[in-house]
Amino acid sequence: MQDANANYTMQLGGDIAWRVESDRTEQQSSVIAATPEGYDPFTIVSAMTYLKKNPLAIMGPSIAKKTIDGFLEGVCENYKCADISTRSYEDIGDRKAWVAITKLNLQQYEKLGVPEAVMIATVSPEGYMQLFSLHTAEGKAADLKPLLIDAIKTIKSTNP
Repeated sequence: MQDANANYTMQLGGDIAWRVESDRTEQQSSVIAATPEGYDPFTIVSAMTYLKKNPLAIMGPSIAKKTIDGFLEGVCENYKCADISTRSYEDIGDRKAWVAITKLNLQQYEKLGVPEAVMIATVSPEGYMQLFSLHTAEGKAADLKPLLIDAIKTIKSTNP
């Protein structure tokens, strides 16, 4: 997956022929990958970067932790997440991130058959807030969580 707006690449694994698209809307850049038709379980991976730098997110560990947690909570309001109280603050490669597995209460995800999600909120080294999410069938998110974490570990900057 390549995000030319946020200047990074990320490699999805799982021996799957992912279909990838990217989009930019105002200050948000998104890259979305989906498993091919007929793949079970159908899975969508989304990487969203808010292209406005957040200086609080790079001030220091405790402030960054609170800022990223607030970001996850705000995003989950938009996604209509169920309970995220079991979220954890984890090291993923060279990043610190809030990780939650939750059910989404949005009809569009239910219609697609992907109501469960792994939500990973973090900040890029440049100070951009990022949300990496994996949407899949109910009961499958925990099994697919390592796929998303491994992809985040492959992030490489494309800045010269």
